[in-house]
Amino acid sequence: MAGLAQSLSRRTAVALASTGLICTALAGLPGTADAAVGQTGPALFDDFNYAAHTDPLLSQHGWTLRSAPGGPGVPGARWKPQNISFATRSGNSIMNMRSGTTGTAAGTEQTEIYTEPKFHRGTYAARVRFTDRPVYGPDGDHMVQTFFSLSPQVVSTDPAYSELGFEYVPNGGFGIPASALLATSWETYSEEDPAQTVYVSTQERRSFAGWHNLVATVDAQRINYYVDGRLFATHTEPYLPESSMTIRFSHWLIDLRGVRQPRAYDEQVDYVYFAKDRVLTPTQVQAAVADYRTRRVTFEDTV
Repeated sequence: MAGLAQSLSRRTAVALASTGLICTALAGLPGTADAAVGQTGPALFDDFNYAAHTDPLLSQHGWTLRSAPGGPGVPGARWKPQNISFATRSGNSIMNMRSGTTGTAAGTEQTEIYTEPKFHRGTYAARVRFTDRPVYGPDGDHMVQTFFSLSPQVVSTDPAYSELGFEYVPNGGFGIPASALLATSWETYSEEDPAQTVYVSTQERRSFAGWHNLVATVDAQRINYYVDGRLFATHTEPYLPESSMTIRFSHWLIDLRGVRQPRAYDEQVDYVYFAKDRVLTPTQVQAAVADYRTRRVTFEDTV
């Protein structure tokens, strides 16, 4: 996976340098649901009911806690599996991803957890807690707290490259001056000169601190993004995913701001859910999660 990590680093640098950003505000367009809604089928559900980052069940359930170097984030930063922990809050098992810095690259720690690439069309969902303020230390870092999916890029401007997901920047970043939530869909990118990026991004500039139900649905016509049941964005061709993707949660720093004091931020995840080849409404997602919990199922993967 080191090659994938390096690709992410190059892609992030290209995106920040590119002048070809396509940014649209498409929230409010009507969505659709296919005929498979309400039917049973292959699915992934994980309640993140684990003892620690060393729990063997994590790898048995298909998760990798990243330790390989590379981007995105501060060059030279470390990805620390031991900064991912698990606890019970209000009766639910919660995954906590703590990332932070001392103000130097060597003192920067980031977190990421991901699956194998086997997810394409269907419904992606997670309940995520974004945070605006550090757990300790001075505030103001350009953090990125994410729930997303992507495929490896085999060649530059690979037409089969796919990526979609949510990114929250509590203190701004990517040229954004303050808190904002972004829903972004990628077609492809190239790190060659001149740099090229082909993606569309919808953003809402305000604080999203707290728990949020995030849902993205993918069919042959569109990607719909929902936040707490509200249609947040709709993206269509050429940004639809063409290949299988991993599911990822990542928490990282865009840059350093010269403050040499330790600080850390948390991103938390309650559950993740994927329904293969089924476009579900946010209400149907919540019903599916409630059913798993009623039956005391903490993990299922039939994808």
